[in-house]
Amino acid sequence: MRIAVFGGTGNAGARVVAQVQRQGHDVVAVSRSGKDVHGAPGAKADLLTGDGLESALDEVDVLVDCTNTANPLDTRIFTLGARHLIAAAEAAGVERAIVLSIVGAEHSTFQYHQRKVDQEHRYLSSRLDATIVRATQFHDFPVTFFEQAKPLGVIPVFLGARFQTVDPDEVAELLAHEAVEPSGASFVEIGGPRVRVSRDLAKAWQQATHARGLIVNGPFPPSLLTFFREGRNLLPTDGHVGRVSFEEWLARSAR
Repeated sequence: MRIAVFGGTGNAGARVVAQVQRQGHDVVAVSRSGKDVHGAPGAKADLLTGDGLESALDEVDVLVDCTNTANPLDTRIFTLGARHLIAAAEAAGVERAIVLSIVGAEHSTFQYHQRKVDQEHRYLSSRLDATIVRATQFHDFPVTFFEQAKPLGVIPVFLGARFQTVDPDEVAELLAHEAVEPSGASFVEIGGPRVRVSRDLAKAWQQATHARGLIVNGPFPPSLLTFFREGRNLLPTDGHVGRVSFEEWLARSAR
């Protein structure tokens, strides 16, 4: 079985590449740079233009779409990019697609989430046998904001928000499992072992990193803040529950 991981050099994609490799399957990491990942060969492709997709999908049985954007205001990768990738995959005879998405995105008015839902719909309406793996926020999601604001002497939190953050390695494990041993479900969901308020995560990060700073309410987009405050980002009762807590992940990351 040959598996192509798109976004293969990214946070989630590189972990999926490693997971598939451990299971002994042929895997290629597809990205704009074309870099090799964990010893797996890389392939260069641009989803926004379609360049390189035909070559990247040669003899591929399953694609895993972990593509993302660093700019939440530029979400073309989920619309135009998905359209190009799906068309190329259908033409290449790819059988299945596994797509990383976000728990509760269908209930959000935040543009990034809405475009992720568009991406889901494109795959599910395609000729590919698609499974959407929806995850809660990764453990490193709040840490990104903490780290960015550290030079300012503050630690921004989402006022009134709850999170069920999950270990990205556990998400990658589920994505790889669906690629190799498909459940046949249209949607599979995964979240972390505990529901926490944003301020508790900030305090845990402070304790683990010995970072100094005043915990403050961050200036986040109202639509995103509403999404978190309403608990739309929390795992439904029938989802997969991860094992690694936020504190355990912090301790492992510090090694």
